[in-house]
Amino acid sequence: MRSLVAFLVLTAAQGFLWAPAVAAPNDFRFVSGTLLHPATLGSDVTVAVLKSDEGIIYYVDLRAVSDVPTLQRGATLTLVGFEGPHPEQLAAQVIYSPDLTPATDAPSVRSERIHGRIESLAGDMVVLVRATHGNEVTILLRGVSSATRGLLQLGDEVTVFGRPGDTDFVVTGIIQSQD
Repeated sequence: MRSLVAFLVLTAAQGFLWAPAVAAPNDFRFVSGTLLHPATLGSDVTVAVLKSDEGIIYYVDLRAVSDVPTLQRGATLTLVGFEGPHPEQLAAQVIYSPDLTPATDAPSVRSERIHGRIESLAGDMVVLVRATHGNEVTILLRGVSSATRGLLQLGDEVTVFGRPGDTDFVVTGIIQSQD
């Protein structure tokens, strides 16, 4: 009898080993791929079709993207956003295109990412984050909406995207970890 139970448990466990990873609606997603539709992506487009580098076709809602770049079909791009009601649906928040080169007078400062905990909030614009590597970083939340700023609390674990300024870090995006 024991060997029958052990056999059934091992057989069931093998089935779970091959199960794919499952994401849920509103899970954060970061997808790179190639634009399939429309022929020209621009500020007037609200939906796009993207083939990821892994070969998965995604249907992307662009209504929340404030600055949609002008791209042609076949362009490489990266989307940051959230999974929709179905795994192949995304609600994009930001679009990055490595095909776009900055203007000659634009500074070529690479965006950085800092992960840590909020240690202090000073007004609506300045936050002190203790990074996971131990350093304290003062960040300016100019690129973050007031609604998002209102959700931040002391002790929150966050990942901040942006670029270093002369004396601080200018934020272009922030992800608040959910407990």
